[in-house]
Amino acid sequence: MAAEDRPPEQRRSAVPTPRSRLTSFEHVLLGMIFIQPSTGYDLKRRFATTPIGVFQPSSGALYPALDRLERRGLLHSEAPRPTEGGRPRRLYHLTEDGRRAHLGWVREPVGPDTVSQDLGMHLLRFVMMGHVLPAEEVVEFLASLRAALAGFVASLEQSASAADTSGNPYAGLAVEHGLAVHRASLAWAEQAIAQLAAEAPPG
Repeated sequence: MAAEDRPPEQRRSAVPTPRSRLTSFEHVLLGMIFIQPSTGYDLKRRFATTPIGVFQPSSGALYPALDRLERRGLLHSEAPRPTEGGRPRRLYHLTEDGRRAHLGWVREPVGPDTVSQDLGMHLLRFVMMGHVLPAEEVVEFLASLRAALAGFVASLEQSASAADTSGNPYAGLAVEHGLAVHRASLAWAEQAIAQLAAEAPPG
């Protein structure tokens, strides 16, 4: 039996969930449910049919994550009456704590230590901002992304100039790839800031 089809008393653990940081996947789930209350089936379908499907969660990962978020008080669920012949599916909504957690996540500025390995997640946060933040806060986020990318590109350029790749030319090519990718991301951030600034209503 799927987790969302079990009665609440069987789904909720008596052991409190530790107040650790949420995983990226849990934050993404909160963001998706913030946009639209969803069942587990709805979420699986959206993962399968949109670019967010980079996560490709299995039922074995999705439903336990929803249970954890509900135990932490970030989601609450209800079981609407199923349509004739249909299966009962729990519908998840964000609680006030869940809304605050999501807003805190999308508002986090980008730091130089995360800009490379978490670039895709930062861009996903940018996409989700359109539903929750005013344009000026989105521009502030992009400015932090631009600054972090500029710092990372500068450090790569310094490493590339100081590295001795004569014994392994492939290492030099790999560094050039990293520079090309992050320079392109930096150019995109600058263009996005300019576009949003141009579209902003005069103050």
